[in-house]
Amino acid sequence: MAYVQSRIQIVGLNEAVAGLKAMGAEKELKELNFRVGGLVVKEAKQLVPVRSGNLQNSIRASKTARSVVVIAGRDPFIPYANPINWGWFYDREYFIQKNIMPTQYMNKAAAKVRGLIGQFYMEDLVKIYEKYAGKDYDGAVIINRDLGDVTERIK
Repeated sequence: MAYVQSRIQIVGLNEAVAGLKAMGAEKELKELNFRVGGLVVKEAKQLVPVRSGNLQNSIRASKTARSVVVIAGRDPFIPYANPINWGWFYDREYFIQKNIMPTQYMNKAAAKVRGLIGQFYMEDLVKIYEKYAGKDYDGAVIINRDLGDVTERIK
């Protein structure tokens, strides 16, 4: 089975987030990442194999300003979240064949909403920037990629 990439990276996002945090937009960034994580959560809940529904109900997005984090099986009563996603073929401690095939529901969910994530970020980062554009930004540093490593201070 081929593995599905589970990481989505947007070029220049770290610089944009750092600039917006310096402007005081940390709350808005947390909300944006939570909404984007909600897209992945919605898809993952549809793709996860369901027996009791505990694993499906444990899929959540967390609020962080720096990145989108989607977690499944954090509850100690759901230790099988990782084996269901990644598979578990052999238990070295007890020398037992497990033969749990990977479903990669989280990876597939992230890959399925990849295009939407880019659209959300582009639209919402511009809205957040415009919201704070009227304020004084003595501490904010924006990296201008068109001019190489030249940085500008917004005043």
